[in-house]
Amino acid sequence: MAGAVPPLSVLLVRHAQTTANAGEVTDNHADIRLTALGEQQARDVALAVGQSPPDLIVVSPFRRTLDTALPLIQAHPTVAVETWPIEEFSYLAPARAERTSPAERKPMVAEYWQRADPLYVDGAGAESFAHFVGRLRRFHQRLWQCSGRVVVFGHGQFLRGFVLGLHEGFSETSEAMLRFREVETGSPVRNGEVIAVALPPPGGVIHVGSSDGQ
Repeated sequence: MAGAVPPLSVLLVRHAQTTANAGEVTDNHADIRLTALGEQQARDVALAVGQSPPDLIVVSPFRRTLDTALPLIQAHPTVAVETWPIEEFSYLAPARAERTSPAERKPMVAEYWQRADPLYVDGAGAESFAHFVGRLRRFHQRLWQCSGRVVVFGHGQFLRGFVLGLHEGFSETSEAMLRFREVETGSPVRNGEVIAVALPPPGGVIHVGSSDGQ
């Protein structure tokens, strides 16, 4: 039918490997760079997405998502690129985590999740679990307003939380917080992983399939 609006389909992509993922000490968590392996994963993601251009490319405000999207952007330079507030769940205050490695942050991470308080804010620049869930909901609502093929470059915890929320509901309770932690640590989204989503309207049911962009 001429003029018909194309159906919505969504590909969720976790950013490629970064220096932090490789265990290195990092400074500003919003400006973490890709490793050489990560740059190759980004090129592989562009190939995995396919030859036909998407209708929209979405990235987070964090540099690593734009760097991962760059090969796809370069392959399809006329496609719109938008920055949405889908940055990673930053539950530790940046001042406490600055110049630390993942191993050095481990006790702080354990303390946060043992608290299991969805309203707790660790300090300036951190967000509560309840605020994080609100961002997941708003992301769902904004995606639902799109049409065509949308490729989203995001972060491991954000994408896992989004898919879990689509299956089980977006909830800010302590139980939901612990459930998210269980799923996110037990089945993390891998660097360069591509998750194909047939997005339902808010409150609907979703079916997903995964492939590695490596």
